Amino acid sequence: METAIVLNSPSISREITETHVICADGGYKNLRDVKPSVIVGDMDSISHLPNDIKLIKLPTEKNLSDGEFAVRYAHENGFSKIVLYGILGGRIDHVLCNLALMKLANSLGLDVVAKEDGLNVHFVNGECDLSVKKGTTISILPYAGEAIVTSSQGLYYPLENLTLTTSDTRGLSNVATAEKIHFSVTKGDVLVFQYI
Repeated sequence: METAIVLNSPSISREITETHVICADGGYKNLRDVKPSVIVGDMDSISHLPNDIKLIKLPTEKNLSDGEFAVRYAHENGFSKIVLYGILGGRIDHVLCNLALMKLANSLGLDVVAKEDGLNVHFVNGECDLSVKKGTTISILPYAGEAIVTSSQGLYYPLENLTLTTSDTRGLSNVATAEKIHFSVTKGDVLVFQYI
């Protein structure tokens, strides 16, 4: 099962196509023609609470973000894939925590992707296969430590036993040379930025 999780971002331009939608608090204000299944959070970013949508109100003082609660809620309710919207807008500390939600989802065994304006972000450890357009810019960056990437196919700059670290910019701005790309992450985690 798949669900969207809409975060409290200044704006979301991507069309939300998932049939089940979880809003993390102020993510509700970013919906246009979509009715969420549930809104979770401390409700500090919503001026008018709807009375026809399930609400899970959290205390204002808590040890996790509304977005983290939404990811955990999705996991506990049997979803196997989440699509995050609104991870990159707003305060930079929120952006970093939103990227951490992808690691959390992965550690819970969920398939996760984030959809932003002109961009998909994938969290990968292990094998990665993506369908892309030739000429697409693909950046593969280590997440929270060293990563080793091998066995790449369909990329202009080959990734063969390439060690990516958090103190250099290797992995930035590769280019797809085919309509499918493949690589393996044999150590660590990477974020894959796929420009569309």
